[in-house]
Amino acid sequence: MSILRRSLAATGALLAAGAVALVDASPALASTPSSCSSVRQIGTTRVLTVGGMQAASVKQYYGCGYNYAYIYVWEQYRASHSNWDLYVHVIDESDSGTDYGVGRLNDTTRAELWGAPAATAAHCTHVTGYLNGTGGSTSTVC
Repeated sequence: MSILRRSLAATGALLAAGAVALVDASPALASTPSSCSSVRQIGTTRVLTVGGMQAASVKQYYGCGYNYAYIYVWEQYRASHSNWDLYVHVIDESDSGTDYGVGRLNDTTRAELWGAPAATAAHCTHVTGYLNGTGGSTSTVC
């Protein structure tokens, strides 16, 4: 038996006995919006704290010529709540009275929400997201 097979067999035996727990400590990666399969994050990530618990991440992405608003509800919040409301949008700082690229879900259990494509890439923008009415914004990107 090769060394690799012996190691795998030993690891499997330890896992079965409950002696070893494997943990994936890497951060969750966002999916991509349905309208664009190649996006990259721009600006900072904003963490929303709801009721004293760090509960969600708000991010801005760029791809396919558009900006996208994104919110992700963290597992610890999902585990302690039966449903929640999500709202996310892009703010074009040259026209701050209009919400662009809006995404909204009410009484949902979904972990993530992408806003619609926002044709704001030529302007300075940031994203604002809300989880159950608690909101926060990313940094401005020009």
